[in-house]
Amino acid sequence: MSLSSIQLDAFVAVAKAQSFSGGAKALHITQSALSQRIQNLESDLGSTLFIRESKGIRLTPLGERMLRYCLMKDSLEDEFLGQIRSQQSRSLAGLIKFGGFSTVVRSVIVPSMAALLSEHSDVQIELITREMRQLPTLLETGQADFILLNKPLNRHGVENIEVGFEEYVMVEPRNGIFRENVFLDHDSDDSTTADFFNIQDRPLTSWRRSYFDEIYAIIDGVIHGAGRAIIPLHLSKQIDGIKITKGYRAMKSPVFFCYYQQAYYTSLHKMVIQEVKSKVPKILR
Repeated sequence: MSLSSIQLDAFVAVAKAQSFSGGAKALHITQSALSQRIQNLESDLGSTLFIRESKGIRLTPLGERMLRYCLMKDSLEDEFLGQIRSQQSRSLAGLIKFGGFSTVVRSVIVPSMAALLSEHSDVQIELITREMRQLPTLLETGQADFILLNKPLNRHGVENIEVGFEEYVMVEPRNGIFRENVFLDHDSDDSTTADFFNIQDRPLTSWRRSYFDEIYAIIDGVIHGAGRAIIPLHLSKQIDGIKITKGYRAMKSPVFFCYYQQAYYTSLHKMVIQEVKSKVPKILR
């Protein structure tokens, strides 16, 4: 039995969009036509690929395996076509999608990938910044090939490699002018400030919060006196307008490199894994 590429494309579109309507829009076909392709694929396989729920859809275990197969097949095809276009069999080609939280995308992922991108002009990279709680979905739906998290992703078939840790410190503007007991966080679900004070010998019992959405907005807020913040040490060393507040214990937070295990990896995937494992620990250290 051979699998229809039209049906597989429909399956991938639905899995990535996490909805039939979104998948149909991505393929520029009607939702009924898309549903028929999925039904035909499920019929050929003799099993369901999606579980329909009130809040949306999710992949069955077979659906997760099917998605990894489709993504691997697409990666191999991209690599092959890229090599033909470049006429350089030793040159890497293809697209890598990398997800992470805001404190590591710009300061860790970009420099770790710089040499690879410089050496291989046909390699493209897509960087996706999300809140920590949103990153697993990127990996599970194929929107990212690799992600960085602050804890292992306990899903079947996921490889979790600890590549170092971030060391969080309190920072304030270098001129010493700031709003007392005001701390800048990403959003109301961000527990960084609370977690930091929970490990102190003399925890601060009362403070106000302001939300600046992402790490570099938070740093700008600190520089301009909107309040203090708890940020990674490796970022604080790069900014001239802030300084570390003395008298507080640093808080360590691990960084895990997560991706799905596969029977076969493209040369590009192998190189990315090698670069991350060798360079990210140095950057964080």
